Amino acid sequence: MHRNLFIDTAEDLIKNNHLPYTEKHLHNVSTHRFNLSEENQKLLKKPVGDYYTINYNLKVLYQNPKLIKNKIIKALKLLSKKYPITNPILIIGLGNSSVIGDSLGPKTINKLIATNHYDNFITIPKVALFTPEVIGKTGISSFKLIKMVVKDLKPSLIIFIDSLETISKQKLNTTIEITDTGIIPASSLNTNQEITQNTFNIPLIAIGSPLFYHHEKDLFTSLNINEIVEKTSDLIANSLNSYFFS
Repeated sequence: MHRNLFIDTAEDLIKNNHLPYTEKHLHNVSTHRFNLSEENQKLLKKPVGDYYTINYNLKVLYQNPKLIKNKIIKALKLLSKKYPITNPILIIGLGNSSVIGDSLGPKTINKLIATNHYDNFITIPKVALFTPEVIGKTGISSFKLIKMVVKDLKPSLIIFIDSLETISKQKLNTTIEITDTGIIPASSLNTNQEITQNTFNIPLIAIGSPLFYHHEKDLFTSLNINEIVEKTSDLIANSLNSYFFS
């Protein structure tokens, strides 16, 4: 896990109209877009950049995920317009595949299409996939593994997928956050350093969903966490596959 939802941290500023944002609602799916300035960054202690928060209810996730998928693709298109993107693209699934709530990244990677190894298709993007797992399994920090892959592949864009935390029960399992501000792999262990646009001088996008509820000093998941991880990883994988290959 890398951080709490941005909207959790920004709630008070939003209520007091101190943080500008745009908001759209359609069929039980709402989208908030925040552009965090340097001024507000000092108040929130969050990186400057764009944050998209897509909220929905479980009925939409189970019965009509295409509504959410369309919002994810739209956010990806808006973010990618900011950066010159060529080939290859590196998608990284963070987390621990052995812990259900923390397995969103690895599970999503397993459902994506890798094309970087094909040389005879010039009309489709070259997408590479990587799952660094956790230091407890590999003995190597996620950051060091990512650094090695980036050095070898030299991608034009990195997309991270990870589980998030939330302090709001209402947002648990029913939110997708997409941002271009950075990520800290395995930040809860304090063993990894932050990865931002400046780390490798490469644009990055982070996609996450809050699968843990943070209350006092404990983390909780829902009873149906297995189904939620499957549905959410399906949703993100289908969105990315459609974005790159449709």
